[in-house]
Amino acid sequence: MAPHDSLTIIEDEVIQSPISQSKIDSLSSHILNNLTNEEKEQAARASSYKYLVLATDPSQNPSSDLRDEHAKVTIEKYLTVEQKLHKSHPHEQWAINAQTKFKKTLEFRNEYNVDDIRLCFKGESDSELHAHLRDGLLKRYCNGASVVRGYSKEGHALLQNFPRTETAWDEEFFIKGNIFMLEKALACTERRTDGSQNKVIVMYDYSGYGLANAPPTKLVGKLLMCLRDHFPEKLQNVFVVDAPFVFRAFWAIIKHFIDPITKELVCFISGEEAKKQVLGSIIEENEASTWMFDGAKVDCEVDVKTFFKDTPFEYTYGEN
Repeated sequence: MAPHDSLTIIEDEVIQSPISQSKIDSLSSHILNNLTNEEKEQAARASSYKYLVLATDPSQNPSSDLRDEHAKVTIEKYLTVEQKLHKSHPHEQWAINAQTKFKKTLEFRNEYNVDDIRLCFKGESDSELHAHLRDGLLKRYCNGASVVRGYSKEGHALLQNFPRTETAWDEEFFIKGNIFMLEKALACTERRTDGSQNKVIVMYDYSGYGLANAPPTKLVGKLLMCLRDHFPEKLQNVFVVDAPFVFRAFWAIIKHFIDPITKELVCFISGEEAKKQVLGSIIEENEASTWMFDGAKVDCEVDVKTFFKDTPFEYTYGEN
């Protein structure tokens, strides 16, 4: 990567010719009809934090129609991935593959307690599991390695990461911490746009990064495979900003764990001119943190306890 202003977009051959919405509806309805009510409920909760809160409120009783509407949103993401990657396959095969992958995701979300990760700071429950999750997340991010702060012009929450702050990694919360941040960003996008958008923008500020900040490759591979297999169609963009030369060797290894759809979203940006051109075009100055580009208005300082304990899950840091 050149030391002067530069912009690099990672390109891969991903087939993105559109499938008709009527076909998507038909295939997703077919998969939905093959699910148990428990699986439909799990899928609905996975698609929407708003629905999750509603469904876990003893005073509420969301309708099966609302449940199915949200469940189909999750299913459609798997169908979209199959269409992008396997255009030449019969549509029926898309449905089979999507259903198989989707059910594995339900198993994953149960195993990793994803809904509890999303709810563990809500009301500071006395649950032993929630207490364990709160403690692990606070330790994981005590140095401010990540924060959800600000929105794009289209309402996508900005998940900001600072790799230079990390020098130690606990396997459980390396994975669960990233799940928390992604799910929180998705919840913020959902609330901000009233559900019209359902993706996030992930940003990495690699200034000050060195070899000591590189997590174990095996652990990164595990995380990336989890995200690939169980969080499809969640990303609007991925920006890698001001990455030093030493990051190239790390990228050369980890890029093999990234699916081609996600690779297309990765954009390397270096230098003030490129940052202003690219990030300034999608983020307003009053939503952008000062590290992003000249003229950005938001201070970079973050109080970790305030972010986790005092900021509702569906709000970005400093928003309320």
